[in-house]
Amino acid sequence: MATQLEATMTIPKNGKNLWTDMMQNPSNYKIPQGITEGNYLAASYAKFSDGVFVFGGVAVGTADYNYPLFMVFDKDYNQIGGWPIDPSDWEDFQVNSIEFTLNDDEDPTYILNIVEEK
Repeated sequence: MATQLEATMTIPKNGKNLWTDMMQNPSNYKIPQGITEGNYLAASYAKFSDGVFVFGGVAVGTADYNYPLFMVFDKDYNQIGGWPIDPSDWEDFQVNSIEFTLNDDEDPTYILNIVEEK
């Protein structure tokens, strides 16, 4: 059986709705000077027991749509190439968990739980 590692990313209270609104209605949010396409508007992180960690949230996109972006790093803070987490088809941020692997070996499997602050 494959190894499964779990971690929790906590986002603000009502964050799934807020971050969805940031994605779908970018004109409602004034972007600070110096923040350009690909920079985060809102983000959080989670760390797994083996030291792998994820930084993710909503990034600046176009005038019509911002997008979810997740970066994965190893225990030495080196970004893991490719897209272990691919949210490119997400239309909202109503996700509860994401399952991913770092390579084709599929071991271990990482489960990233996304929860809102209470």
